[in-house]
Amino acid sequence: MITPENCRRKRCIFFVLNLLFLLTVCIVESVTGKEFSIVTDTTGRYTVQVNGKAWLNSGPTFFRANSRVYSTSDESLKLVSSTASIHGVDIFGPWSGSTFNYSADGGHVETSIRVYETISAAVFTQVFVSGLGQTSAGDAYKVVSGFPSIRVGNGSAALGYLAFNGLFTGWYYMETGRLDRVSKRLHDGLDSGPLVVFDQDGRTLVMSPFDRFMAASYWHNTVDQTVNWGIMGRVGSIPQDYTYSTVIFYESRGINKAVEGWGELLRLKYNRKSSSRDLDPSVNYIGYYTDNGAYYYQVPEVGKNFEDTLLGVYNYSSKNHIPYRYLQYDDWFYPTAGPTSYGATVIWDAKPSVFPHGLRFLYNATKLPVVAHNRFWSDKTPYARQNGGLYNFVFDGHGTALPDDQSFWDYLFATAKSWGLVTYEQDWLDYQIKDFTPAQDNLELGTRWLRQMGEAAERTGLFLQYCMALPRHILASLEIPSVSQARASIDYMLSPEQYKIGISSLFAHALGIAPFKDNFWSKGEQPGNRYHKKELNPRLQAIISLLSTGPVGVSDRIGYSDFDLIMRLTTDDGLLLKPSRPATAIDSQIIQGAFRGNIGPKGEVWTTFSDISGFTFGVVLAMRLSQPYTLKFEEGNWGSKLKPSVIYSSDYFMPSARGPAYFNPDSPLPLNNCSNYTDLCFYYASPILRIGKMNLYIRGEMAKALPVSPKRIRSIGVSDVDLSVELSGTPGERVDFEICQLRDNSASKCTVYACVISHVGKARLSLLRGPNECR
Repeated sequence: MITPENCRRKRCIFFVLNLLFLLTVCIVESVTGKEFSIVTDTTGRYTVQVNGKAWLNSGPTFFRANSRVYSTSDESLKLVSSTASIHGVDIFGPWSGSTFNYSADGGHVETSIRVYETISAAVFTQVFVSGLGQTSAGDAYKVVSGFPSIRVGNGSAALGYLAFNGLFTGWYYMETGRLDRVSKRLHDGLDSGPLVVFDQDGRTLVMSPFDRFMAASYWHNTVDQTVNWGIMGRVGSIPQDYTYSTVIFYESRGINKAVEGWGELLRLKYNRKSSSRDLDPSVNYIGYYTDNGAYYYQVPEVGKNFEDTLLGVYNYSSKNHIPYRYLQYDDWFYPTAGPTSYGATVIWDAKPSVFPHGLRFLYNATKLPVVAHNRFWSDKTPYARQNGGLYNFVFDGHGTALPDDQSFWDYLFATAKSWGLVTYEQDWLDYQIKDFTPAQDNLELGTRWLRQMGEAAERTGLFLQYCMALPRHILASLEIPSVSQARASIDYMLSPEQYKIGISSLFAHALGIAPFKDNFWSKGEQPGNRYHKKELNPRLQAIISLLSTGPVGVSDRIGYSDFDLIMRLTTDDGLLLKPSRPATAIDSQIIQGAFRGNIGPKGEVWTTFSDISGFTFGVVLAMRLSQPYTLKFEEGNWGSKLKPSVIYSSDYFMPSARGPAYFNPDSPLPLNNCSNYTDLCFYYASPILRIGKMNLYIRGEMAKALPVSPKRIRSIGVSDVDLSVELSGTPGERVDFEICQLRDNSASKCTVYACVISHVGKARLSLLRGPNECR
């Protein structure tokens, strides 16, 4: 291969092309490690390579200006100059790359590729050096610029893809398939999100915007079968020196690792912490929900208003010791007006018919914090200056409006704090760009709107839930630390697939957000419900809600709750006993979805883990398998953390489950009898601990859905002579905790330690002290 050094040493070799001009054939290869590289040439073409093989070949670079397209495909976009080797250092380490300068009828644009040396990542950047006018393509689902551009369909590499597209964190239009067999248009434009490309061995690339999240899209051009990243298609002009970047991240250890690694890269760039997720009470405690799918969605108890209904919920839960720690108010509590059948918010305050004594009355009566819903705004809102109000709003001329005023959000949230608001649920996020043309036409409006909301939430100590969020909103949350959670699927009861959040959860989690499945019924029969349905598997709904690590929202009718099931999810004071990360689909499930055949499970297989004091405890959940599947030890999303273990289950969730068995690289887990929605396979994996001459494993708190949770177990200590476990919980709470000794053929003898949480919220058990001395 010709390298820049060889070129310099030999003073380069020149070839005559068409006898008219000379082309320097110095090919620049920017390599990160031994696997990921990008090869460029001086014409502006580039190839993304993995292990020296071409994975992605470039399509044409293009920009819109003067109401036309300037493209390298027809040479209307002129390459003026290129720089073969540039170098630098930033927060990700040293990098090297290339730049290309183009001219489009006097307009000057620059593109560049930088490839990092210590991480497997590359950044493609567009710089609008002179600015461009008349750029609109007239279609928000196209783009006004294209760099990078990759070829798909016939002739591309035999790779699989996963596209996070559409609302609910990319769940709605999520797609998997073969990149070389793409035949129909991807859900692109405003719906577009991260694109994940992989082979059958799990080597993976993740591509997404690296900045300008609300203004950036990709467009799948089905004419030349290219996917092009750039600025959304209705933007009419782009200012001088405006920049936009796309990132490609590579990981050889699988799809889950790749998406998590990509997320870590973005979180490092934006200094995005998970503190909001960790502190939001509505993420960490169980609550009561009234949103779509809930028994009381838009319909209070017969003969009562919502004030009386929610007081009834509070009294019922208190009497029966259900520890709800907050209430959720949905779209029924505030007044709305057109333009759609759903209506738009006029005033974000309670209708007198709903809460006759006002919002503060209910908060004072229950002392329960509030998660409160809001939708898009009506142009009839009295908050707007156009209607005599105090605040700047943008009107679209079709009945809806968008606040564009920091002081508005400061006022709204400060006022809501007085009636107990803890988490603001911004719903209909997709509508507020897909159906609101000012946000499509303006480079900054969408970003400014979200940032103003976020800054007000930070100032007032509130948290934000994103609902009906497009991937661009989830990406934008990197710059809005008050976003703690996001819905990961459609509303409960609206789809039989609603519970399938094993892939969308991965996207949310990668960016530090807790995924939310939505509410559920704890009992199948909810008499008189507006949906004329029953829940066929409340236990599955409860498990998925808990394992999501997001909010857990019960939505039963008064008098129709399963106390036993609800209490299996929490401590006595409502703290959710969650794992350390969300349960996500194993890589082979995603690969199977793309390549078909018999590569992975034909159905849902998700895994997660609890990480405590350096010990990893695995969790396996499988459902809707059309045929049995054998889960290999290394397939779980626990990396190398999980050590050889004992696999076991709960009679409550799996009445016909087999007894404990070994789970290690030589002993996989057969997944049988989990073929439909009402049958599930739910297993726990506990590492084998050597104490003296004994082989032990922690079975945990079998009265809970997750027997070993970092929310219950503070620490685990192991020595040659003792095993100790420190527990936390509600003072006076009883915790029956099991430790088992392995015998031949994986049989075990289990000892129950009867622990009572002390007045300081802790208890400690020890083998040496025995089962009756847990204190």
